[in-house]
Amino acid sequence: MTARETYIENIKLELDGLNEQLSSFETKVTHARRDARERYTAELARLREHSRDALVKWEALQTSGEASWHQWVSEMDRTRDVFIHAFHDFKARL
Repeated sequence: MTARETYIENIKLELDGLNEQLSSFETKVTHARRDARERYTAELARLREHSRDALVKWEALQTSGEASWHQWVSEMDRTRDVFIHAFHDFKARL
């Protein structure tokens, strides 16, 4: 075998090994993406729930009378704070 043929064969073996490793990495990344996607979907559902809760409280606050709206303020603030905190947590994970 000539030096050229040896070189070509060694390069081919090296490239094949690297491509096998690359395939292994792609498989791991694909699974990680699925896991991440599932986590993000669950987090988004939780955020939607917080959003709905906040809108329900807001509607109650909006329809309350002048004398009773103060009762809703602390509950609305708490609901809003929970939603904002969950949102920022989710955003930080992206």
